[in-house]
Amino acid sequence: MISLPPFALEAIEHVLLLVQGMEESLAFYEGVLGAHVESRLPDYGMAELRAGASHIDLVDTASPEGHWALPAVAGGRNLDHVALLIGPHDELALRRHLAAHAVPIIEERLNEDARGTSLSLYVRDPSGNVIELMGRG
Repeated sequence: MISLPPFALEAIEHVLLLVQGMEESLAFYEGVLGAHVESRLPDYGMAELRAGASHIDLVDTASPEGHWALPAVAGGRNLDHVALLIGPHDELALRRHLAAHAVPIIEERLNEDARGTSLSLYVRDPSGNVIELMGRG
């Protein structure tokens, strides 16, 4: 018999990404995606960004302070991608915005669910992390 946990999951609170270079990463997440820095934890090589109702935490593993987060295996990773739900938008304007920031779209996918059809665009941040910009159906 399966027992249910004594709590309910509500949302993803944050995702922690390992990055190589904090300033380049902040330029991408703030300048391209529109997140903003809520706090910095320099002793840990970290920045916490607000992304709507969630957080994206960045650890700069290229800095001595961020070495604590280095994977045990060189080149190892612990995340495939982060999906960011985006609000209503003009698709052409979104594509132009990404192009203006020299951010190539590496994959596109149509999503079909109870809310309808929506488009996902996949891009990479400066450290190679895959970010899914997921529209609402």
